[in-house]
Amino acid sequence: MFVYKVVTAKKGFVELEKEVSSLLNKGWKPVGGVAFNNGYAYQAMVGKTAKDSQKTEEPTSEVTSLPRGAIDAMKKIDSLT
Repeated sequence: MFVYKVVTAKKGFVELEKEVSSLLNKGWKPVGGVAFNNGYAYQAMVGKTAKDSQKTEEPTSEVTSLPRGAIDAMKKIDSLT
């Protein structure tokens, strides 16, 4: 099952970038572009529920994964579409 979420930033783009980057690193995908209303920025995101996420098996590896930046996250999205 997919979950639809609208992310907003009340303190500017830096806050929005952090929230969107966090969701991208968790496997969420953006829907459309950034929207603006009354000076606030919004980004729609789609992701899977925790129940669905538990069904997928994570590959075992000795390499530790570092959090990705926005550029790496966008490359990952491009490879998925």
